[in-house]
Amino acid sequence: MPAKLVEDGPWAGWKCWHARPEGRFVDHLGDVYYREADGEVVSAIETARRHANGLGFLHGGFLMAFVDVAMFATIRHMLETQAAVTLQSATDFLGPGHVGRVLEGRGHIVKETGKLVWVAGTLTQDEGTHLVAQWHGILRKVPRAAR
Repeated sequence: MPAKLVEDGPWAGWKCWHARPEGRFVDHLGDVYYREADGEVVSAIETARRHANGLGFLHGGFLMAFVDVAMFATIRHMLETQAAVTLQSATDFLGPGHVGRVLEGRGHIVKETGKLVWVAGTLTQDEGTHLVAQWHGILRKVPRAAR
């Protein structure tokens, strides 16, 4: 899944993680963008009605799926030479996610060992002013299969 630098439009300067659909689950979420900012990795996705629950807010399942994406964006620099799998993920919902607003995941590495990486972060909207959730997880490094 090579990332592609976006050169124009509202996402100029960001990298698009899934620049071409590959038929995987994450393709159904939409285009995911990421960049480094102030020592953290910021991932972002535009939200739409298809991400909504019955009350018209962002669906919890969508938010948790995006948390998983944000965790991997946080360790993106490690994924060139190895892969990883999610061992544990926890999400605390702190406010409603609003459909039609960009959702941002900010993450950082808490600890790293030879085989494990602990990550933590938040999901926000409105350029970080509206807190939707906080999250943390553990990722297990695994050898990458030859491509």
